[in-house]
Amino acid sequence: MSISNIVVRRGCRKACSSALMRQRLSRATAIIAPPNHHPDLTMCRRQLTNSPPSIVVDRSLSPRQAAALEESILKELQQSLQDTILKTDIRTLGWLKNVTINNKVVKVVLRLPTLLHPHLKELESDIQRIVSQKVPPGFTVQVDTSATQPIPFVRNIQEHTELISNLGPGLSNVSHFLAVYSCKGGVGKSTVAVNLAYELARMGGRVGLLDVDIYGPSLPILVHPDHPEVHQSSLGPGMVKPITHQGVKLMSLGYVSPNSGVPGSGPDGGAAVMRGPMAGRVVTQLLKGTDWGDLDVLVLDMPPGTGDVHLAICQELQLSGAVSVTTPSKLAATDARKGIEMFTSLGVHTLAAVENMAYFECDGGGKHYPFGEGIKKLAEDEEFSKTDIFQLPISTHTNQANDGGTPLCLARPTEASMELSVFEMLAKKVAHELLLLQHGRASSKEAPGSKVSMSIGGNVSEHFDIGSIQVSVDNTSESFLVRLFSEKGATQIKVTGKELRQRHPKTGDKLEVDSDEEEVTSSSESTGTAARAKEMVQYHSAKPRAKLFPAKITKKGRYGYSVEWADGA
Repeated sequence: MSISNIVVRRGCRKACSSALMRQRLSRATAIIAPPNHHPDLTMCRRQLTNSPPSIVVDRSLSPRQAAALEESILKELQQSLQDTILKTDIRTLGWLKNVTINNKVVKVVLRLPTLLHPHLKELESDIQRIVSQKVPPGFTVQVDTSATQPIPFVRNIQEHTELISNLGPGLSNVSHFLAVYSCKGGVGKSTVAVNLAYELARMGGRVGLLDVDIYGPSLPILVHPDHPEVHQSSLGPGMVKPITHQGVKLMSLGYVSPNSGVPGSGPDGGAAVMRGPMAGRVVTQLLKGTDWGDLDVLVLDMPPGTGDVHLAICQELQLSGAVSVTTPSKLAATDARKGIEMFTSLGVHTLAAVENMAYFECDGGGKHYPFGEGIKKLAEDEEFSKTDIFQLPISTHTNQANDGGTPLCLARPTEASMELSVFEMLAKKVAHELLLLQHGRASSKEAPGSKVSMSIGGNVSEHFDIGSIQVSVDNTSESFLVRLFSEKGATQIKVTGKELRQRHPKTGDKLEVDSDEEEVTSSSESTGTAARAKEMVQYHSAKPRAKLFPAKITKKGRYGYSVEWADGA
């Protein structure tokens, strides 16, 4: 019922019966009695006040007008407006906080978990259009949109407490971690990471950028902050604040004082000569020793290759996704495939691939590919759709922005419209995938190795998500319990300590044969399930000793676990 069709006569004091009141309330129609006229009406108004989302009404409106306006706005928003990505109405998602009316201004208040939404402006425009059709002439409509405090994304809600504890205070309010990587140096990975971070911030996201390449930090060259000093944080001893520049929080070994004693620190620091274990500790300190505050996404500019730093990051964090950067040459594309395989094996989806320096356009308008189009084959092998590959041209504008210390997506020169459009599409793709993950929806690009198919009890094969695997230790029975979850249910597998110890830590192959070996058993009593479990769990390669238990397990990365035995192995 439109409010324009409601006519209220001043001074009307007709009483209504309780039966009529209950009948109209049951149909969610307008309230026709004036305030405090009937006891049932008082109860009804209290119910309306306590039911979310709320509506605050101008005192000049009668209760009948208020109820009709509430009904028409909320019902129309629920029925006619769905989020284009999540395919769910905003009221069910919990985004619609309340509606306020004051001095002919109708304000719709939205509270989203993040403003990093590719179609947020369209969503706000649709709300204004729908509400404008439901209010009388002369009323204006405003949409007040803000983000709630970020919550770290976790694939398994039962691991949330443990995840927060492992992250520490500096990362406790960071929703997503996004790795930007390449397996070949000099392909423009840092350029992509920096511009992606600033483009995500331009979309409204709360963004941080960590330069993880401690052997050759690039961030101090690509970004010249107004105040490059790193200051201590009150969050705790040894904690520092990131450098905030134009809406993005930055941290790099190149920003750290050279007096810190870390090799390679400082803007003019020398070579960072350190072995893998020390490099991993430095990365952990930069990551967890920084007070990042509230972030929708922390972009990690990874070093080239697939070494200790990559493994340390994947063990310390649950990455929400990754972006691969390469060039069109066959050599670079081959190495890019290795990087995709490594992150896939760790349960991390490669959300997009960026082909940097892919082509150039001549004055005549022709497009030339001096390094070939090697990524096309990669796209076919890894089953990427065309929308997942973003081609950046050979660009003097990008190079000038890098040399000047102002990222291209921050300077935004008009002559670089082609490059800027690519970064915009890349940022929207990343935001799209992160939004799906945040609301428990499957990514549009599921990692090939993230699910396994097993037959339970001789029934039809089920698909189990390795990311939801749970492992616990029973020191009394000296065994481990492995729990697997699927859409149909769950299964539990018992693995003895001896069996676990006799497996290779990477391949799961048996290292030695013992005639007294205990078999792996399953709660589903399925031979196929037990055999598959042996392949899925990574085992220690050392020979069993007299005393293995008590044992301690620690979650590492998305579906990895480390086991610490009683004998110290």
